[in-house]
Amino acid sequence: MSDDSFDVKLVVTRGTGSQDKEKMQVEVSADSLEELDEKVNGARERLREWADDIRTIQPDGRRRHDDAQTELGGASA
Repeated sequence: MSDDSFDVKLVVTRGTGSQDKEKMQVEVSADSLEELDEKVNGARERLREWADDIRTIQPDGRRRHDDAQTELGGASA
């Protein structure tokens, strides 16, 4: 990388309390602002995907279901 490189650190924090807080960070470097823009946009999208995955994990270790069901009831035929 040249002396004229550009660096940025992206930090995403989820939650505010000690029991529900996750922090992700990624550093992006590039030789030009155009390359940095491209890399940051890709990293931002990837962080968004990771954050969506992390949101489904609850602090007590349970996974949240998409339909908000925590238990399935009995079924009859």
